[in-house]
Amino acid sequence: MGIWVWLEGLAYSYGYSGVFLLALVCNLTFFLPAPLVVPVYAMGVTHSPLLLGLSSGVGSAIGEFSSYFIGMGGSKIIMNRYGKQLDLTRRLLERHGAFLIFLFALTPLPDDLLLVTYGVINYDLRKAFSAMLLGKILMNAIVAYAGRYSFEFIWGNIVSLSPFQLMLFSIPVVLIGAYLLRQDWIDLLLRLEDEE
Repeated sequence: MGIWVWLEGLAYSYGYSGVFLLALVCNLTFFLPAPLVVPVYAMGVTHSPLLLGLSSGVGSAIGEFSSYFIGMGGSKIIMNRYGKQLDLTRRLLERHGAFLIFLFALTPLPDDLLLVTYGVINYDLRKAFSAMLLGKILMNAIVAYAGRYSFEFIWGNIVSLSPFQLMLFSIPVVLIGAYLLRQDWIDLLLRLEDEE
């Protein structure tokens, strides 16, 4: 927790370069998850949302690609065990790959796990990185603009909530997050393939 507080302070102190570094570290692997949206949202009040989207988006995209390289490094082991499923996945991703990366980067979907798969099948690095970069820049710019136009209203209302009300407000967020994490994304891709 101490390193997160230090990195968050760095982002607030050094602005765009600090938020770039924070985004990079927060997205290095799925072993170090940290809520980047909170400082980007809060900084949207005082900083340019476009520049925040750019700096945090570039840092996020670079950090996320550690997952791609983890997949590349473990590809022989994974291919030996899941070769048949990965052949099907490769066919699907060659058709929809860049769009899926963009969609996962733009939303809270688990893009780390998707990138591991892309690394295993050796998906085109330039296409994958371009789609991730565009999705992350757009997502972070949207979060920063949301902070610019809603922070005062939301903060004013949250401060006035009781702990019980905050807990009730948190339940849907936690349930949606848990639902997204529990999904079998490969099964979803298979269903998309069957529909075409």
